Amino acid sequence: MVQLKTPDPNGELNAGVLQDLLRSLRLFTLAEDLPAILEEAAREGWGNLEFLRELFSREEVRRSNRRYQRHLRASGITESYGLDHFNFELASARGVKSTLVRDLAKGDFIRSRRNLILAGRVGTGKSYLAKTLGAEALKRGFKVYFYNTARLLDMLYSKVNSPEFGKVYSSIRDVDLLILDDLAYMSYSKEKIECLFTLAVDRYELKPGSTIITSNTDVTEWWKFFPSKAMGMAFSDRLLDGAQGIRFTGPSIRQERSCGHRELAPEDGESEKGDAQEEVKKKK
Repeated sequence: MVQLKTPDPNGELNAGVLQDLLRSLRLFTLAEDLPAILEEAAREGWGNLEFLRELFSREEVRRSNRRYQRHLRASGITESYGLDHFNFELASARGVKSTLVRDLAKGDFIRSRRNLILAGRVGTGKSYLAKTLGAEALKRGFKVYFYNTARLLDMLYSKVNSPEFGKVYSSIRDVDLLILDDLAYMSYSKEKIECLFTLAVDRYELKPGSTIITSNTDVTEWWKFFPSKAMGMAFSDRLLDGAQGIRFTGPSIRQERSCGHRELAPEDGESEKGDAQEEVKKKK
């Protein structure tokens, strides 16, 4: 029988012993920070509980930051998005009030598993708002995937007969916030549209989180991109059930940009390269 080595309760307790214990628990950063924490505790006159709170709080912050960076890399969204980078003035000119954006950024719609439908003409800032909300959701601890819809379907269909399909599909199906950019922007093959339909049905029934849809096509015409009207209506019915709609108005931002106005967002229909799929590919 293997004899496990445990701390000697009668042994001398000092910073070195505590550091060794922290390292044995793989809390290497805390072990390095311990002398400074002990010095601050002595200077401020902390009690035992205050000392432990500081110790564990530092570890919790460290883990939260690592989790955020990991989720950010997998999301398909960069740190250039978020409320700090959002042009509220031009968004308001497209019919989207700043109070609405700030309210949605709190993430309550994700907690209540409510979908968002961002509709309007090409170039009005739908994708940018979706990425902004995605970036804010990441900061609040949610897991987020952003995909151009066509590229997502290409990726899923390419893996249908692969051993890794189940793992890749379930990671997308179960994500807290799934952003599908440019839905119904182009026609999809019957096989690929079935992947999209299955994904919508599964997320509707399992309710793992929320979905944000951006689309230049009116929701009443989504069914035209499906093999049958019945299938298209069933898809729309699930996504729109309890959803909140936001309609963008006004001309394309590209047109205003050419007239010297400030930029609100990258062009709709031009999702960032790779979306979230590059990180998903690594999950083999």
